[in-house]
Amino acid sequence: MFSTHPLTLGAAFLPAALALLLGSPDSLHGVPGEPAVAVADTIAPGDTIPLDPLEVTVLRTVTPLSASPMAVSTLGEERLRTGRSGTFLEEVLQGLPGVQVQNRFNPAVGERVAIRGFGARAQFGVRGVRVVVDGIPATLPDGQSTLEHIDLGSIGRVEAIRGPASSLFGNASGGVLAFHSTPPGLQPFQGEGELVFGSHGHVKGQTTASGTIGETGYLVSLSRTSWDGYRDRPNEDGVTYGQADRSGLNARMLTPLGPGEVSLTLNLLDLDAENPGSLPADLRNEPGRPAWNFNIVQGASKQVQQGQIGARWHTTGEGLDWDVALFGIHREVINPIPSAIIDLTRDGGGIRIQVGNEEATTWGPLRWYAGVEGELQEDDRLNFANQQGERGEMTLSQAERVRSLGLFVQGVLPLPSRGELMVGLRNDRHDFRARDRFNVDDLGGAPTSQRSMNAFSPSVGTHFPVNESVDLFASVGTFFETPSTTELANRPDGAGGFNPELEPQEGTSAELGVRIRAGEMVSGEVTGYRTNLRNELIPFEVVDSPGRTYFRNAGSSLHQGLETTLTLDPPTLPIRGDLTYTWTDARFRSFELEDEDLSDNRIPGLAPHRGHVALRTTPGDLFGEVSATYAHRIPVNDSNSEFTPSHTLMDLRMGLRQMPVGELTLSPWIAVTNVLDRNYMASVAVNAFGGRYYEPGPGRSFQVGMRAGF
Repeated sequence: MFSTHPLTLGAAFLPAALALLLGSPDSLHGVPGEPAVAVADTIAPGDTIPLDPLEVTVLRTVTPLSASPMAVSTLGEERLRTGRSGTFLEEVLQGLPGVQVQNRFNPAVGERVAIRGFGARAQFGVRGVRVVVDGIPATLPDGQSTLEHIDLGSIGRVEAIRGPASSLFGNASGGVLAFHSTPPGLQPFQGEGELVFGSHGHVKGQTTASGTIGETGYLVSLSRTSWDGYRDRPNEDGVTYGQADRSGLNARMLTPLGPGEVSLTLNLLDLDAENPGSLPADLRNEPGRPAWNFNIVQGASKQVQQGQIGARWHTTGEGLDWDVALFGIHREVINPIPSAIIDLTRDGGGIRIQVGNEEATTWGPLRWYAGVEGELQEDDRLNFANQQGERGEMTLSQAERVRSLGLFVQGVLPLPSRGELMVGLRNDRHDFRARDRFNVDDLGGAPTSQRSMNAFSPSVGTHFPVNESVDLFASVGTFFETPSTTELANRPDGAGGFNPELEPQEGTSAELGVRIRAGEMVSGEVTGYRTNLRNELIPFEVVDSPGRTYFRNAGSSLHQGLETTLTLDPPTLPIRGDLTYTWTDARFRSFELEDEDLSDNRIPGLAPHRGHVALRTTPGDLFGEVSATYAHRIPVNDSNSEFTPSHTLMDLRMGLRQMPVGELTLSPWIAVTNVLDRNYMASVAVNAFGGRYYEPGPGRSFQVGMRAGF
């Protein structure tokens, strides 16, 4: 369980077919019956709310969702929790346009999240996507994010920027995911408990207490998840490798302070998970979806203990709008991989100060804000030879430090007739330093490796309402993404310090979109984008270190695509249909290795075509959902010599939203995933050595859950 550690601290627009522009309330305007945070305690589950008043904060200022100059999506509590276990992120983000979630069903490496193709290279954690939880960064200054500490069972809202947002958030290429916990209840005490049982030894228990006492609100959530996994040990019938145990705590307190409100957050995590690894093509369809035997022999796994604290104060009255946030994190990781045992201790912290106001102009109110962000990350990294799961000879001892400083300003100005223009500017500096304690000189000195990476990131976006039913939006911006400390420290030559040849990836992106609402029944969106990159970071493995990922830069690459959503929601019928289609064309434009020209090949790890359709019905307190997801074949290596097969998966969910039983309100539900029991690849290990690219997904699986409120 938890240890008691101190928590220390442009480019051309892609032509878009603007005639077919329809999308989901889930992804555009929130789900009917799922209100914005500000009204979460005043609308009953079956009510329909107006779409236009919904607001988002992921753009750093409160903005009506329909008036966003960038592609933004939202998910509400109904979508996040109904008939879902809260164990895997893929359960809740499934079907978001432009977002690909590859659920590896392997907590030792986590789910891979990519927005418009950025993030597909991640072999663990999340890369290329900025993550914020209750206003506190989950992305460290080197650009690496972890999602393990996010308690999906107490999340009430998710907001996403689908595209580069470096002018707003700095070091990230793909976009932003902002998670918001459920607001505290209005009563002094409200309790909820949930128990989930499922296939493959899946057991989850969660209890939540929340309420408001006087003017102070609180939420405390405890959860425990166990998972046996479904990857069989070779030659051991009925014995699996891939077990995981996760315990977590999410706590918040909100109270008035001066002219504003302060919120305090605490997250604790304890994770212990086995890593069954990826497979070559000749084993990927074997019965039992076997674990890779060498991973078992070497005890491949991960143990994580993490604590994070944060405090945020923002004003709520007249005058200047202030938003000040502080956070600190302590993380300990023991990570045996087949070729090494990694022992990493990480401490980090940061501060953000933002001030803004609204000024009167001839055309209307000008909204502006400016601010500064400073962050510090310190890693103590030890590597050892892996001798069948035991520590062998030390191969690396290194102290690493990252310091970042970002200055930003943004303004939103009304246009003369209608619409708004948003302009943002940001300048970032990242300083990396590694002190090699392993390769010391004859006098006992430790060599030092230093890298500095700077970026200036402007952006401009506009929103133009054509009429009450049609809104146009467009944006252009630059972005950058540094290598993480892990990517810099993993050197193919085995030397200490940071890789002197690895550079940040950077580029320019443009998007053009339209949102349409046809009465209360139909809504939708189509967005086209084009992104030009330099130095795209690409993972690979080498023969001497199987299972260990290294990185190199491609010369240049191009990401372009189309995101389309359609929702039919008849106001007189308890039924709704959602359709999402995403086309992602990501290719190398110039990329040559010593013996191979990879130009015009597809960037591995991405499905060029993805589609999702869901039909939901809510007669009374009952709910039912049938959904299907299609993923086109995925290239698994830079040479595009192998691909995963295309696949379609179907899921079923049903249950009761509310069933009063005495003092309790019960919500039982059942779910069947992969109903047709398809063999499919849940994820891929890009450029893995020995052709071990494939991570098979589970067959038909069942879940039964019961939520009780009191």
